[in-house]
Amino acid sequence: MGQCLCLEDRVIEQPPVNLPWELEEEILTRLPPHSLVRFKTVCKRWNSLFNDKSFLNNHFSRSRPQFFFQTNSKIYSADIIDHNIIDPTIELRELPASFDIPYEDTMNFTTFTTCDEPLFCTYQFWKNGTALWNPWLRKVQWIEYEPYYKDTMFCISGLGYDNSRPQKVYKVLGYFFWRQGQKDYPYQLRVAIYQCTSHTFTIIETPDEAKRPNVSLNGNLYWITSNVEGPSGEYFIRSFDFSTESFKPFCLLPCQKNHLFDMFILAVYERDRFSLLKQCHERRKIDIWVTKKSIDIEEEEVVWLNLMTLPTNNLPALCWIFDPISYFIYGKTLFMCCGGHRTEVAFIYVVREDLCKQIRIGSRFFQCCHCVYTPNFISLNSMMENWRCWIG
Repeated sequence: MGQCLCLEDRVIEQPPVNLPWELEEEILTRLPPHSLVRFKTVCKRWNSLFNDKSFLNNHFSRSRPQFFFQTNSKIYSADIIDHNIIDPTIELRELPASFDIPYEDTMNFTTFTTCDEPLFCTYQFWKNGTALWNPWLRKVQWIEYEPYYKDTMFCISGLGYDNSRPQKVYKVLGYFFWRQGQKDYPYQLRVAIYQCTSHTFTIIETPDEAKRPNVSLNGNLYWITSNVEGPSGEYFIRSFDFSTESFKPFCLLPCQKNHLFDMFILAVYERDRFSLLKQCHERRKIDIWVTKKSIDIEEEEVVWLNLMTLPTNNLPALCWIFDPISYFIYGKTLFMCCGGHRTEVAFIYVVREDLCKQIRIGSRFFQCCHCVYTPNFISLNSMMENWRCWIG
């Protein structure tokens, strides 16, 4: 409807303004995800943008990382409002559930991580379920495991893909537990790769490295480990390459432990690099290191930069937090989420040189799992083949 202007006793109706389509599209790419998803129903033209890869990539490039929470009954996103102001705030927003939330006892066995755009979630002991999930589109794609060993459980370590191919062919790294005889340790472990397109398993004869927490970048998995058998005991990053289906060392960490309880946490930085958080156990200060260049598929010497040092003793000792710890770096500020599984309370910390703010999430009891996730509208259907898709 056009704008109405009153002139003496007459009403003049202004014609509606038609913006150029390029400008209209540019405005839509700048909307926050919770607003944009509502506008799908405005018109067919706007709805078609959700199938436009160029538009989706432009919107994704402007999206900011958030914390994603799942409790025993609900799903939330925690967006940081005004990252760069003196006192940032948190906006906790409930998201519509894409499927029935597992019953309460499974929360301690639920893990979330990311692999490029989608969330990757694992519900052990609940349908033994593993899925790719886009909560903003309310789409879930479950991995259907064919029987391999009788009376076994397949535990997920991470999701990746063969980055030597033009199309992403997704694979899952994990390990089987199965009972063998009546020994004191009746369960044996076998590392395996699940091929998502052929629905088949490949057993890998290797030590139980697949059990370590990891991050996914460029289709590979990375985690921190140490050479405990060597003379130096150095800490370094090890990786699993899905294209060659092999484990290999990646690079040394830029710093080492000075105390047994010093803490290292690896994360993805600016979508194509690594960040490393080190907390000194004695002084509680935090050092943040980032890789100078993007992590490329081709192996190059990795150069680390010390981004910032946060000399604060107002943070908890991270080594004594047995729940997962999620964090991301925005500018010169650390946003870190702790707790949720066993403590039944979660906190987000906002830390920089002049600020250390603790924000409690939820009410008195807030048992949850969480991770860092950048909202996007990338379709799961375009990523996978032969997976069953549930649309909420």
